Amino acid sequence: MSALLEELIPPDGILEQVLESSLKSKVMDLNFMTRKGFKTLRILWHCVDMGNNKGGIFRYADGVDKLLLLMGSLGCIGGGLQTPITMLVLGDLIDDYGGGGSSVSNHVIDKYALRLLSIAIAVALSSFIEGVCWTRTAERQTSRMRTEYLKSVLRQEVGFFDKQTDSSTTFRVISTITSDAQTIQDTMADKVPNCLVHLSAFFSSFIVALFLSWRLAVAAFPFSIVMIMPAIIFGKAMKELGNKMKEAYGVAGSIAEQAISSIRTVYSYVGEKQTLKAFNSGLQKSMEIGIKQGQTKGVIIGSIGLLYATWAFQTWVGSVLVRTKGESGGPVFCAEICIIWGGL
Repeated sequence: MSALLEELIPPDGILEQVLESSLKSKVMDLNFMTRKGFKTLRILWHCVDMGNNKGGIFRYADGVDKLLLLMGSLGCIGGGLQTPITMLVLGDLIDDYGGGGSSVSNHVIDKYALRLLSIAIAVALSSFIEGVCWTRTAERQTSRMRTEYLKSVLRQEVGFFDKQTDSSTTFRVISTITSDAQTIQDTMADKVPNCLVHLSAFFSSFIVALFLSWRLAVAAFPFSIVMIMPAIIFGKAMKELGNKMKEAYGVAGSIAEQAISSIRTVYSYVGEKQTLKAFNSGLQKSMEIGIKQGQTKGVIIGSIGLLYATWAFQTWVGSVLVRTKGESGGPVFCAEICIIWGGL
């Protein structure tokens, strides 16, 4: 994502001059979509600021779009509630099915089957509303952005285009409009709703866990924070390494571009070996950065092992609560799942 964001602003500077008061602020706001962990709250803050005329990714939203955003946000919240609400039902279901000496009647089976079916229908409906509303409003707003982009280009004087490089052609303008708008549309239709779904799941999971077994939730909450921290720390490291990788590839790419554009000169002076050596030297740094990226990814994947440590700790605490505090096994087990789900 960060690589795409940097491509949104061409090196010749045309985008900054054309979009001083329109699309530039939206492109810069897309940096918030690449944040992880608790920094996703900043995304919501910019979403709420959609009516601000000075900026914001939703500044082109009209009344219909705001209604679609509201309905889509409610659908995201409903999608995030799927697992916690299901755990509420499963807690009682486990107690009824696993009670010693108790017989499970068809009435009990039908009761829980209908509850789970109702949850499935509600989640399907909310997910459908989420997808339709966010996709539709993203298409509407990016369409307005394309129009404003083209208007900004057409308002420029002829001298503005004479000062630009050869890359500032009609094809360059059209491709820039298409790529920029597509990136913003993907952010609106995918990144923002996913952020809302995960935030809804995070908060609702811990609320339900507190309701099912508040002792277990309080004891296991710090472990959930420990599960989140590696993703935040190493995610930032991966982003920095990605930027360095792009710079390294840029050096090698510039060498290749210069050689190809002046291929006759290179051939005349027998500079093939020197050019190839310089190109390999440029790629060497990118290879070293790639190794560091692989090591960082390995640490991130290895940190998933904290999940099993958290589950083991919760199982031990839950068994103590069932034995000494008289809590039911079903709610305790479902509270453990909610805590794990919230940490993920």
